[in-house]
Amino acid sequence: MTQILVVDDNPLIRKLLGVALSRHFSVCEAQDVVSGLACVLRHKPQIMFLDIMMPSAKEGLELLETLRQHPEGKNILVAMVSGHTDPETRALAFAKGADAFFSKPFNLSEIAHWANEHLAVQPGVI
Repeated sequence: MTQILVVDDNPLIRKLLGVALSRHFSVCEAQDVVSGLACVLRHKPQIMFLDIMMPSAKEGLELLETLRQHPEGKNILVAMVSGHTDPETRALAFAKGADAFFSKPFNLSEIAHWANEHLAVQPGVI
């Protein structure tokens, strides 16, 4: 089963994304950058949904930058999920290698559609 990783310090966000995606994907959840990186190495996800702002400022962007420099993370599709939606933050996320950006509050069906589309899942399965 295709592996997806959700990294967010907010347990409700992790739960929402996990429930929305777990019907057709295996979902790993991490609450911070350290456990997120451990999940990448252990589970080798195809997609990561990553919060920008976590306890130590812009940790999500730091993890994204680390992934793009690491052999295990270069090919992971990374969708940023953040309440910080100003143009500068969005531009910075894409400059560091994000593949998509979803604003909080997000639309679960839009996120599921994006995952389906990028993982070549049959349309309408989520």
